[in-house]
Amino acid sequence: MLLPRFTIRCLLLLMTVSGVLFFVLSLAVRGQAWALAVWLSVGSLLLAFLAYAVVFGLAALVASLRAVLRPAQQTSSPFATAEPPAQIIPPEEPE
Repeated sequence: MLLPRFTIRCLLLLMTVSGVLFFVLSLAVRGQAWALAVWLSVGSLLLAFLAYAVVFGLAALVASLRAVLRPAQQTSSPFATAEPPAQIIPPEEPE
């Protein structure tokens, strides 16, 4: 399933929250100080999340370019040896 599933409850909640936010925006445009403060705080949160997304996108771009430009390394696993690992604590004989 590539398409996300949205329920009617989720869409109604989104529509209600959007209606309240835009009602507060209309009160802020009319000059209500508390509505302006609420809208500025919501706007600054949205701006911060947008900035985080842009920085993440740039970091992902740099990481993918670095992975493409780096030559492939043929490393062997340190755990894939022909003999068992050396024992740090020697085994004791049961008495």
